[in-house]
Amino acid sequence: MRRETQTLFGLMLSSFIVNLGFGAILPFMAIYANNFFHVWDWGFVKVNIVTQIGLLTSAMMISRAFLAPFYGKISDKAGRKPLMVVGMAMYVILTFGFGLAQAFWSLFLVRFFQGIASALVWPIAESAVVDISPNDKRGRNLGWFILSMSLGWSVGPFLGGGLFSLSELIVNTEVAAFRVAFFFMGAISSISFIVFNLMVIDPKTQKAKMSIKEIGIAIKEVIIVTVKIRPSIPEFLKPSFWKERTGSLRALFIMGFSNGFGFSMVFPILSLFLEERYLLSPNYIGYVFGIAGIAGVVFNPIGGYLADKTSKKVLVIITAMSSGILLFFLGFEMGLYALIGLFVGRQMVQQVNMPAFRALQADLIEAEKRGSEFGNVQMFFNLGAVIGPIIGGVIYDHFRYDSWNIAGLTTYGIEVILLITTIIAFFSALVTLLFVKKKDMVVFTKIPSQEEKEIVSVVIEGE
Repeated sequence: MRRETQTLFGLMLSSFIVNLGFGAILPFMAIYANNFFHVWDWGFVKVNIVTQIGLLTSAMMISRAFLAPFYGKISDKAGRKPLMVVGMAMYVILTFGFGLAQAFWSLFLVRFFQGIASALVWPIAESAVVDISPNDKRGRNLGWFILSMSLGWSVGPFLGGGLFSLSELIVNTEVAAFRVAFFFMGAISSISFIVFNLMVIDPKTQKAKMSIKEIGIAIKEVIIVTVKIRPSIPEFLKPSFWKERTGSLRALFIMGFSNGFGFSMVFPILSLFLEERYLLSPNYIGYVFGIAGIAGVVFNPIGGYLADKTSKKVLVIITAMSSGILLFFLGFEMGLYALIGLFVGRQMVQQVNMPAFRALQADLIEAEKRGSEFGNVQMFFNLGAVIGPIIGGVIYDHFRYDSWNIAGLTTYGIEVILLITTIIAFFSALVTLLFVKKKDMVVFTKIPSQEEKEIVSVVIEGE
């Protein structure tokens, strides 16, 4: 029990600090990039700034999508911690990278390597939480772990907005103020690496602290296995990939893709929308994100508790539909308090959905395949999130300054994107309803062990 508690707490605390840093950076990324990006005009084609902002998200998601299943499979065999400790070290370096970026391509590379770090940490961390959790505590422990992530994301915008305001007193430009804030967050994120290394116990060695030599070996091994990856036909494009898995798991993959596509169409441009349509400064945008996040965090452990006590499937369906409905109304003109209320409501629903969806995954995936299949679910989410920002950026730029009057209500151009994401949310709920079966297990073709052969032989001889 002590080891379970220590490892869970270590994962939660380091997760909180990492997400605190990125929660202080990413909500403002569109505003930051909008200050020094330029339209690409190649004569036959123009790439607008909003599309470039979408490409930043795609850069992270494509590296994460490609590598998450690969690293997950390695973690099933080599252990969880060595891979995660490399990812945590990368996060520290990359946080400083946000402040050092001078143009699109440098920021693009930072986001690309952030995707690699993400693939090394989050799918494997979820598997690690499930590994240490008894069956009746999976939803609860996953809920607490996701709570730590969500709390970091919730407090982060407050911190980012506050640091931006303080930085404006030191430097003269908005870009420079963002850079100072990002450097400060880099210093804070280094704490997450220390916490993770000292507290999270490696099941393979039964100890927590990794020496500098061991960390160096882990980094070397990750580099070696990564550079050995060769382009090939992705597994999910092969018929055998789908044939070997149950309908429930196939449904999880479709849901993951849909959720990633819908989320990434909106999130990268949301702060830009709030700045342009509501004339909010970065610190006020931080308040909107922060208030909604903190209010929603309260519902995260509730989501984990409900996932353990009620039907995970029903919970996922209800929250997916509710989230889509609330998101739909974001494109309508409203007062600031109504806007915050809408953000709060959707965040509450999302915080119930996340632990329920993770716990549903755990129920449908065999323990020895958990790392790789959690990685596959993340891969499909990331594939959706590669495409979503590009399409969302193109659509938003086209309707960016448009507005319409519908039944006496003013609707902004972003509503086109929100309508698409609402339809996707309902589609995801429908897939869950029709195809997910709680007791399904993943089907894999395997060579029988000697013990299994002997049992079969006895049965045949008995007949």
